[in-house]
Amino acid sequence: MWDSVPWFIGGGAHHSPEVARLLAYAATSGAEGVVTPGDLKVVPLDVPGSSVRALSGACFMLNKAAGGAQQTYVGRNPSEDVVAISATGSGSGRSDLVVARVEDPNMPGEPWNDPADPTTGPYIFTRVIPNVSPTTTTMPAGQSGIPLARIDIPANTATITSSMIKDLRKLARPRSWNDYDVQAGINAAGGGAEYIRVTDSDWRTWPLNTMSVTIPTWATHAQISIHLSGIGATGPGDVNTRIQLGNLFGAISYLDHNGNPGTPVGFVEKINHFAYAEFDVRAYQGTTQTLKVNSRRTFPQNTGDIWFGEGEQIAFDVRFRELVV
Repeated sequence: MWDSVPWFIGGGAHHSPEVARLLAYAATSGAEGVVTPGDLKVVPLDVPGSSVRALSGACFMLNKAAGGAQQTYVGRNPSEDVVAISATGSGSGRSDLVVARVEDPNMPGEPWNDPADPTTGPYIFTRVIPNVSPTTTTMPAGQSGIPLARIDIPANTATITSSMIKDLRKLARPRSWNDYDVQAGINAAGGGAEYIRVTDSDWRTWPLNTMSVTIPTWATHAQISIHLSGIGATGPGDVNTRIQLGNLFGAISYLDHNGNPGTPVGFVEKINHFAYAEFDVRAYQGTTQTLKVNSRRTFPQNTGDIWFGEGEQIAFDVRFRELVV
């Protein structure tokens, strides 16, 4: 039998909470978690003590009660919430789970009591579930809520520090976006390919190709790969490369070309090279930055010529992500 009042009927019709929660479920595709990257992060007190703080934010939580299928609660914490953590004794440590939990006594089979004022609640809380397994990362079965953090407390400890807090938050609807460009190599000034010489032992832009990248306002991280195809080489040569985005620099990648000693003088080999980096881009949100490759020669005893020009190709691949922070 249908729920007799669908969303939304006018004229003073009474809409059920089940249909309202169904709307939230459909709008979020049944996702659970925090809404934006910094929401509901669990941190120590400003002066570490026997409590922790759940910062402000919002979340989506599936209704796990009997009859709660395809229903989502939406919770909002407009200011930080402080909860106490019990001290451990001298015998052993303990792990506690900090959660955001809906306690809805109107759902059948739920153990929660009615609040003093049913019109204002509260029906949602930051709760501490003590003495869980030190590998726990999920809510207890059947409870409507999301895990925020696990506190792994050593023995004989009453002060909670950041090193004891394991962040368990997940974004309910993380965003991502890809930017991609393929370019032919650029000739150096005066014509001809751009060589990287044995004397180029300091970092410089090589190849000359760059890409202009606009960082989305929501992006927290970027994963970048750059593929150089058809690099020319006449003999052994070693090049370090690193990806640069704005003023951010990735880790070194190594181009270690040993040459082909069985070929005649003047033989040109074509080699490929791949570089990868991951950056925290929160400081660049909403800005446009230049993406390029820095390179330098190493092991000057390997003197083969290495170049990149219009006969070669470079592929830039950028993936922006939204992660909890």
